[in-house]
Amino acid sequence: MRSILFKLAALLASTSLASAQTWTHCNPMEKNCPDDPALAGTYDHIYGGAAPDFTTTAGLDVIKYGGADGAVFRVEKKLDAPTIVSNFYIMWGHVEVVLKAAPGGGVVSSVVLQSDDLDEVDWEWIGSKPGEAQSNYFGKGNTSSYDRGAVHPVESQSGFHTYGFEWTQTQLDWTIDGAVVRSLRPEQVAGDFYPQTPMQVRIGSWAAGDPGNEEGTIEWSGGPIDYSKGPYDMVVKEIKVIDYSTGTAYRYSDKSGSWKSIVAINGTVGAGPQAGKGNQGHLATSTASSASPSVTSRDGKTGVLIPTTSTASGSKIHPLTYLAVITLALWISFF
Repeated sequence: MRSILFKLAALLASTSLASAQTWTHCNPMEKNCPDDPALAGTYDHIYGGAAPDFTTTAGLDVIKYGGADGAVFRVEKKLDAPTIVSNFYIMWGHVEVVLKAAPGGGVVSSVVLQSDDLDEVDWEWIGSKPGEAQSNYFGKGNTSSYDRGAVHPVESQSGFHTYGFEWTQTQLDWTIDGAVVRSLRPEQVAGDFYPQTPMQVRIGSWAAGDPGNEEGTIEWSGGPIDYSKGPYDMVVKEIKVIDYSTGTAYRYSDKSGSWKSIVAINGTVGAGPQAGKGNQGHLATSTASSASPSVTSRDGKTGVLIPTTSTASGSKIHPLTYLAVITLALWISFF
């Protein structure tokens, strides 16, 4: 009996951690959701001040502007997770971010494309591993395995590099300084989990190695963090985004999560690279929550970890259920 309960507790723990890694305020595969505002143009911001048409969703006090090199995303205390999210979406496109990753064991820097139905494409950097960058992807929030990650050599902390995504219907490329370092085609992905729905851009760093986090997360991130040696700064010099579709917004016409279900309002999906400003200056603030994030965790394998918020959805197991089973298992262990 005791063995069964421990196995159940372990299963719930791993499922809870996996399902909480990404989040969305409205999943179009589950219900009808608002349209996604389209960029439908080219966005290019060289940092001197805050990026227009991006919303700070966490860590407003630790994002510093006006420096000679760019915007500083700083981790200096427990639970720091400075993060910005675009107010626009792209439907296929090109993204480049010029940055220098944060040093420090337990500190994770990241650039992420993510959709409302939890398609995801990632660049991330572990502060204790200055000689590499990690690439990853997920489809429809599927975290049943962690075999999608790859590691790429680059001196990420000693200088600036341009990290990019080239994302189309037929291929996804990860690039460093203009060179393709990894490619993925839909036919290489088991199931319908190739990222294929409208994406926001998310940029940030966070304290993955806080002593209070899960052991697997701390180990994966090279923590625990030694704050006495901080602060730990990720510096972003430039953001460039090109939408490969036109229109004012993108709409899910059904709950399939397929790119074929996406409708461009007053436009065309896959029209090609869009010049000009598109809808910039006419975009509402991102619906991503500005609440302080509570850090999620992963089992220590390669993969991006996005801080979640109390208002976000994504976990399939109610926290009280999870806590009850863990408590029961621990109680039995004493008898």
